[in-house]
Amino acid sequence: MYQSHVYLEVRILMAGSRKAFLPDSSAAGYSIEDSVLAKVATLVRALGSEWKENAVFERITGNIQVPSSCQLTGLSLKIAEKGSLDIEFHSRKKKIAIEEIRIEEDAGRLTRTDGVTRMDYSNVGMPSVRIKTCDDFELGEEAYIFLDELRRLLQYLQLCPDSAVESLVRCNAYVSLAKYPCTPSYFVKLRNLNSFNFVRKAINSELTRQEEILMSGGIVPSESRLWNERNSSTESYKSRSAGVIRHFEPAVKPLCEGGAALVSHSSDVPIFPAPPEYSAGAAVELPEARRRRICSDYGLSRLRAEFICDEKSRADFFEATVAAGADPLAVAHCMSSEILRVLRRADIKSGFGSLEPSSLATVLKLFADGKIHSGILKQLLQTLVENGGEPEAIIKKNSWYQVSEKKELLPFIRTVVAENPQEAEKLRGGDMAPLEFLTGLVMKKTNGMANPASVKTLLKDELDINIVYVLSMGGAMCGRRRDDGSIDATDEKVLEGVLAKSSVGIRYQIVPLVHMLSEEMEPDDWAVLIGEIATRIAAGTASGIVVTHGTDTLPYTAALLFWLFSDAGVPVVLTASSKTPDVSDEAARNMALAVKTACNEKNGVYVAFGEKILSPLNLKFLRPAEDGFVNWNLPEPLFASSGPIAFNFAGFTELDPFVLKQLLREAAGSMFICRVYPGMKAEYVASLIDEGVSNFILELYGTGTGSMRGSDYSLSPLLSRGRKKGCHFYCTSQQDCCINFSEYSTSRRVWREGAVPMGRLTTESVAALFFAAALTSDSPEELEQFMEHYADLYR
Repeated sequence: MYQSHVYLEVRILMAGSRKAFLPDSSAAGYSIEDSVLAKVATLVRALGSEWKENAVFERITGNIQVPSSCQLTGLSLKIAEKGSLDIEFHSRKKKIAIEEIRIEEDAGRLTRTDGVTRMDYSNVGMPSVRIKTCDDFELGEEAYIFLDELRRLLQYLQLCPDSAVESLVRCNAYVSLAKYPCTPSYFVKLRNLNSFNFVRKAINSELTRQEEILMSGGIVPSESRLWNERNSSTESYKSRSAGVIRHFEPAVKPLCEGGAALVSHSSDVPIFPAPPEYSAGAAVELPEARRRRICSDYGLSRLRAEFICDEKSRADFFEATVAAGADPLAVAHCMSSEILRVLRRADIKSGFGSLEPSSLATVLKLFADGKIHSGILKQLLQTLVENGGEPEAIIKKNSWYQVSEKKELLPFIRTVVAENPQEAEKLRGGDMAPLEFLTGLVMKKTNGMANPASVKTLLKDELDINIVYVLSMGGAMCGRRRDDGSIDATDEKVLEGVLAKSSVGIRYQIVPLVHMLSEEMEPDDWAVLIGEIATRIAAGTASGIVVTHGTDTLPYTAALLFWLFSDAGVPVVLTASSKTPDVSDEAARNMALAVKTACNEKNGVYVAFGEKILSPLNLKFLRPAEDGFVNWNLPEPLFASSGPIAFNFAGFTELDPFVLKQLLREAAGSMFICRVYPGMKAEYVASLIDEGVSNFILELYGTGTGSMRGSDYSLSPLLSRGRKKGCHFYCTSQQDCCINFSEYSTSRRVWREGAVPMGRLTTESVAALFFAAALTSDSPEELEQFMEHYADLYR
């Protein structure tokens, strides 16, 4: 088994100073600007590196080719060594050791445009910090996370602007494979990788290339290679020695300031947590410390805290908004969903446009108080980001302000009820048709300023209306067994009989949607169901919604409704039966529990089966029996707060059934679920790529293993070919366990090819997530972001 060895040379351009080394009359012959040295000293201390005493200028040997107009000294100053930076990759924490840190000159940057390689000399001579790590990386993903954490650190230390960090960083990656426990005999240098994503891709591609050579008995030569993004592969640039990576020779006497002077520079810039001699106000709180504090102080999840603290300006904005009186969870949710969407549409890369923290706090309070609904919230945020202003003035100008307080609306509602006794009586009797009519009359009396949802809720309270809609999707619960043993699911009277036995005293209305068994479920059927639920919720007439369903595909439908309606404000309860009502009372018992849950709960998605309430997430169908369903990988059952998709979907006020069907059909056509097994030929699955399949859900063994041997039954060709074609692989487990690629070498090789471990989510839940993301995404890139976001959320 080959073990990967990867280390990085990271170059950070210190913008703002034209020259790294200034000639002077001192014994050293050169000096460094105090501002540059202070910046570097701050970074060195943050990395926990040891200052090198009596630092000596060295000259880089070799021929550094620059235009004659560019003057370089060719000097390098090693100012620190050791230290580390911690990373966390899918719950696996790892310490990346730093070998050395140097101050050097920028000697130009290799760029590649339209297949042509050029050198950019615009920053030649400017100070550049070079950080060399130890060969602790095993995957491109680890290198990406390291660089991203370093980027975050530079922002927090204010060494680089938020929007410019990645453009100021260049990276060389050194990649090798060796049989464990041997050390590498060569390293291939991947030159001038100018984006973190390119670093990830190039390392993984190069590891695959080298493994193929070694497995076939070949030898990997030491050379420099470039990343070709268009071909998704590395290509040879020039040969190089397998020995020493870089040569230095003493150039001048020790820097006259000496090591003590370097330490004094570092002491001028305290790092949080600050030593006792520094004032707390001058301290710099580093990213990891801030993540931990925001988790504990505001009750956010680790994932939400990571998003908030990803940029210092974002974390500052979050805390300023909370300080202005907003709820921390509401701020985090809004920032990670709607605000992010508005910023992307406006192409704002850094900051929040014209939106002020106090304005966001006001908007969220108006929403929480029911004075604006989600649609107005989105329009308001877009206006504030683009133009700024006072939220309440904008609402008044656009007539967006709505009356939703009970004390304000109740007199109008009572007047309308008194003036329309016949319609009110129909409502009391269970006929919901007049509700829209009475709501319209209230809206007219309030000059259109009333919140329709609040009006409907108060009308139902005033008339003591409690109605549950029962949406029939067929299944054994709605059927009767024929003489030949097959089930007929087309008789609506069967469902009426079940409800008559199980919903005494509760008003209900049966809405037949489709008559089928659940194994016949198709995307069009989901479109009908989703549209009906959304319509009933938007109308404000439902106290609760019950969905009857068959058993076979219930885990898919339950998860799909969870991703879309978990925060809709109306409880949605799915139920089923393993036997038909004519042979067992199981259907009546499950229906009774479903109706009761729909009446008692205020929000969320539930599954009523086997006389118990199950989570719709990670639902597993084990057998056709009364105890046939269980939940996998859930320490606590989840019914609400599924994530940003539900928030986004709630803002879709009008759902076109045709569009829903088309989106779900397209998603189904681009996705394939594959359960790996001994003897599975990946080439058969790979052939689907040519048929337009670009998203694969791979059900692997255990915590994420599968065959990666060099044989016909290896996953490697599928993953490699898919990566080159831009396919996405989302991995789940065949067992009741969490996918975590960090534990086994074969898992890491799957990871290296770009597969995404979906954490605790089961295959059915991931497939449903893909369909839900397809309904709410504006582009394939956003869909991919949703999938990876939920992989982190449920890891």
